[in-house]
Amino acid sequence: MSRPILLLWLLSLSLPMAASARLERQASGQKTIEVSATEKIEVIAEIATIKLGCQNQAATKDAAYAENTRLANKIVQAILDAGVAKEAIGTESLNLEQEQDRYGVKPNQPLKYFASQKWQIRAQASEAQKIVDIAVAAGANQIENVEWSVKDPAQLEAKAYSAALKRAKELAEQTASQTGLKLGEIVSIVNSTSSNG
Repeated sequence: MSRPILLLWLLSLSLPMAASARLERQASGQKTIEVSATEKIEVIAEIATIKLGCQNQAATKDAAYAENTRLANKIVQAILDAGVAKEAIGTESLNLEQEQDRYGVKPNQPLKYFASQKWQIRAQASEAQKIVDIAVAAGANQIENVEWSVKDPAQLEAKAYSAALKRAKELAEQTASQTGLKLGEIVSIVNSTSSNG
């Protein structure tokens, strides 16, 4: 169930040049060349944030809440028994509502009560499918999604930035070489990241 994480880094680099056919003139009068480079880094996800829960209904609010509490305790205990740390399980929502609040009043039918709980479970990506399977077997009947991430996103961003900067410099040097000009120092760097997990 583990998914790759893709990080894109877009870098724009401005360098002064002696002369060029395609130059931008800055306010200072300095001639520059601007290059853009995009690099992508793809890694296997290390962390999974699993969002799942349980929902039930009953004729009374007390019965709906009691059944939901019983189900929730069973699900959470099964996840704990699977080796997930208690600190890695967080309640995302807990709801108790009357049917009319959700669907409007239905004539000639007794009102029902709905109870639901949802959790976020943070685990190793390689354990995500096992945790979902265990939770469903224990009574979970809502699986919202799984978010994939890495332990150290800053390290991944630094690696992508370094690769994009190297590529931008290569492009600038190639452009200068083909036009017979010489590059100066970097004037500005603009960068942005895009993550797809």
